[in-house]
Amino acid sequence: MNKKNILVLSMALTIVGGATAAVFASDNAIHSTKNKVVTLASKEVNGTTQTTTNDVVKVANGKISDEEAVKMATKALKDYMGLDAKSFGEAHVNRTNNQEDFKFFMDIVSKEDAAVLKENAKKDTADIIVVQFVRAEDLNQPMAASNRIVINEKTGEIVALTAFTDGNRSSETTIDDAKVKSAVINFFDKQQKNVKENTMKVSKSASSGTIRVLCNLEDGRDAEMTISLKNYSVSSYEINYDRLLPLPSEEKDHSENFRAL
Repeated sequence: MNKKNILVLSMALTIVGGATAAVFASDNAIHSTKNKVVTLASKEVNGTTQTTTNDVVKVANGKISDEEAVKMATKALKDYMGLDAKSFGEAHVNRTNNQEDFKFFMDIVSKEDAAVLKENAKKDTADIIVVQFVRAEDLNQPMAASNRIVINEKTGEIVALTAFTDGNRSSETTIDDAKVKSAVINFFDKQQKNVKENTMKVSKSASSGTIRVLCNLEDGRDAEMTISLKNYSVSSYEINYDRLLPLPSEEKDHSENFRAL
């Protein structure tokens, strides 16, 4: 198992019971046979950058085609993160479901976590599309970082997004609670989602200039985010779109490493 897979596994074991089960497993599936690669080309028309897709494979049985998924992901990165599609060299499109992750982790996690996974497996879980963008300059890198967007195929909702930007790196360790609250509320406002009052929790300490934030939305779902302390911009978020029960290990992490805002 290479270093990337080890990292993916260790992160997933920590949070697979909540909002992020499918994302980390699907990140590991970028080389799977289900993955479609879409080459992106940018052109400028009347001063506006437009993105086209080449050799896109339409999925006959899917609700959303690969081409449409890439367009949706491109728009989400621009609207929520301010990233322009002209920097993307390839889009990797993968389709999955949390049920696949339940099976994978069932024999790896503790008995207590496995029992909750078994309960989560009884739920009607959503089919999702994972779009991963690799920057043009990183195409030849063996383990290139990618911007990742997760789409609920049935509803079209962007349920998770991770953006890798060098500009968000910081050595800052001081957490400004007011700025954290404002960043979370403003971010979900862009999606016309409301954060339930008095549900925010923030990690007790920063890691590489970023913090984790937990919150509940008014629709009853919980969400997790990472925020840069450099400018209090959101670098990733994920909504618990399947309303999964949290694993005991996840609850322990939240109890020990987070504080209420």
